[in-house]
Amino acid sequence: DTMSAELLAELAQDSKQPPAQPGINASAQDHKILQRIFDRIDSKHDNKIDKEELEQTLIALGYEPVKINQYGISEVEQMIWEVDEDCDGCVSLAEFQLMFDRARNDRTGHEPKKLFNLCQYMCLDRDGDGSITSEECMEMIMHRFGRPKLDEVFRNDAGEREISLSDFLMQVNKNMLKPEKKSIDSLKGKMPSIKKK
Repeated sequence: DTMSAELLAELAQDSKQPPAQPGINASAQDHKILQRIFDRIDSKHDNKIDKEELEQTLIALGYEPVKINQYGISEVEQMIWEVDEDCDGCVSLAEFQLMFDRARNDRTGHEPKKLFNLCQYMCLDRDGDGSITSEECMEMIMHRFGRPKLDEVFRNDAGEREISLSDFLMQVNKNMLKPEKKSIDSLKGKMPSIKKK
C-alpha cells in the first residue's frame, strides 16, 4: 500500500497551492474553503469557534484531544490560545483566516500549527466524513502536483484506504520533528577553527 498517512502528511505540508510567497494572503478560492471549514466547526453558528465546538469537531473526527498538556491547559484551549488575537477565548473567521495565512507562509517553523493541521486535514476531507480516502488524496495530488506525481504515488496501489485525523496528525508532527540532515562535508568551512598559541 503506497498511499500512507506519512506520504499524505508530507504532501499536505509541501502543497502550497499556489506556492505561498511571504506576505501573500490566501486566494478567494482559499477563503471559500476556509469559510466552509470554519462553518463546519462553528456548530453554534455564532461566527466564532469556541472550546466546545473545537473539541466536538476533533472527537467527531476520531481524535481524542489531550485534557491537560504540559502548560496546564487542554490541547483544545492551546489551539485556540495560539491564534486568538483579541483574547476572547474564541477564534473568529478573521483570526481563522489569519492563522491559515501565517502558517502557510511560515518559513521559520515558529508559527503555531495545531489548528492549521486540522484545517489542512479538513481541506483534504472534501466530503466531510472524517477520513481521507484514496480518491480524495488522488484528487489533491493531481490538482496540486500533476499526473506524473499521481502515477508515482499510486503506482502499485489499486486498493482503497482511508486515513484518520489521528494518523494524519501523528505523521505531520513526526515530519515537523525531523532534524535537517546535514553532512559533515557541508559543515566544513563553517565551523570556527581553534588555533593553538
